[in-house]
Amino acid sequence: MAIIAQDTSTGRPSEAGHWYAKDGAPVYEIRAKGNGLMRPVTLRDARSLGLVPGVSTIAGMEHKPILVKWQIEQALLSALTLPRLKDESEEAFLIRAREDSQQQAKNAAARGTQIHAALEGYFEGQPTAAEDMPYVLPFTEWLKQRYPQPSLPWEAERSFAHPLGFGGKCDLLNRSLQIVLDFKCKDFGPEKQAKDLAYPEHASQLAAYREGFRIPKAECLNVFVSIRVPGLIRVREWDECEIQDGWEVFRCFLRAWQIRRGYNSTFSLEAA
Repeated sequence: MAIIAQDTSTGRPSEAGHWYAKDGAPVYEIRAKGNGLMRPVTLRDARSLGLVPGVSTIAGMEHKPILVKWQIEQALLSALTLPRLKDESEEAFLIRAREDSQQQAKNAAARGTQIHAALEGYFEGQPTAAEDMPYVLPFTEWLKQRYPQPSLPWEAERSFAHPLGFGGKCDLLNRSLQIVLDFKCKDFGPEKQAKDLAYPEHASQLAAYREGFRIPKAECLNVFVSIRVPGLIRVREWDECEIQDGWEVFRCFLRAWQIRRGYNSTFSLEAA
């Protein structure tokens, strides 16, 4: 079934997942048959349209103990610091504490998303808001010093689809220099170093990106931008062995996703 352009969109992806057409175009929303409004793409839609899941969707197959630990700590902090309301039941208090802990995460994510968009927008030629300058300029200065070659094109938010059955969108790409780079906007202070912020799943994500863009020897970097301290960045440059291991792990999770979902998302290049 061919994708009808006016019935799909590349609007913001939902938490349910990211999807891509075989030509690499993002397909995040589809028009509902009932009310005609746009809604997130589902697995059922993907089967019908022949879409492939995004790298972040596949990454969701991996257990993330550090994230779980942080979520538990946030819940405990909310339970310890929230005042109990008069005659409030334990069940009602637990619901309120859970919502409070989730709100803290949402606030941090919203600020991180704003800075992330500003970084991407800079490389897309968009104006940078004054409040975002202290976060954007330090990174661009670092990039110029790290890669001083003039007139080399940096591509932001480029997407792809790979015949193994997955797609993705890279934050920053330089085909000439063979560099794949991903931003992570997080709440951290000067005491944190890159080794404290980077995890093996980040290497798997970058490995999938460079395979997706057919740059098998690309240099892979994570840039961590602090949303707490303007101008604070940490850079993790992964070595080739780490990226190779990350790619093998990603392929395992990709196959696991295909088996668990009962959807063989592989395709031939001729079908793209």
